[in-house]
Amino acid sequence: MPTVVVNDITIYSDVPSIDQHLNTIVSAPKFLSFIHSIDKEILFVKDVKIIAVKWFCNPANPVPERLGFLYMEVNATDKRTGKEVPGIVFLRGGAVAVYIRVEVEGKKYVVLTKQVRVPMGGLVEEIPAGMMDEKNCFAGVAIKEISEETGLEPPSFNSLVSLGPPIKPSAGGCDEQIQLFFWETQVSPENMKKMKKKIFGAPDENESIQLVFVPIEDYETRLLTMGDVKATCAHLYAKNMGLLEEFNKVKKCKFWV
Repeated sequence: MPTVVVNDITIYSDVPSIDQHLNTIVSAPKFLSFIHSIDKEILFVKDVKIIAVKWFCNPANPVPERLGFLYMEVNATDKRTGKEVPGIVFLRGGAVAVYIRVEVEGKKYVVLTKQVRVPMGGLVEEIPAGMMDEKNCFAGVAIKEISEETGLEPPSFNSLVSLGPPIKPSAGGCDEQIQLFFWETQVSPENMKKMKKKIFGAPDENESIQLVFVPIEDYETRLLTMGDVKATCAHLYAKNMGLLEEFNKVKKCKFWV
């Protein structure tokens, strides 16, 4: 059984189809980011077993930058106690989410997406979000997701406001960290009608996204039933930073639909 050592940690798999691409996996930026994030003052990691892999490219000829997901078993011990700690990891990588508010004829709304989320068993309302790409630019991915999921296009990177450090929605089993952004703009009544009717999403990702416009005075109540931790954290950050009051004068936005 082949093994590879990275940062003094042995990496291996007992799945033949994974074995043949082990060197590609361990050189993937997403995997290396995880390995180098391990705090060696706290954890002793003997080895990592790769159980399953999903590529965002041809799995017969994968490239490191297109590693999608990894399911791994990390053999780790807490140095402070000498005891083993749970080590099942779903390696997903970074992501972004954007808290969007639009002003339509003086009335403000929060823009939510509604789409099927298979892990949840049906339709889910949430703020626009997406995984990081190989370029690893948070703001760039945020703008891409805004365009794909809403049809709105921010005029520049500077129009997005970063909301604190990335959040960790499922640290007990997943490495995902989500960088949150805030953006507010104006939309005409005509374009709002178009946005309500159009189906959005990236065609190559089989997305089918509908938009929901929630009046800002109803939004905090909506958060209590949505269950979207991204949306809740983004709202709290924006409120704490004073953004919900400061962004009263907003610029009119382009709309490509």
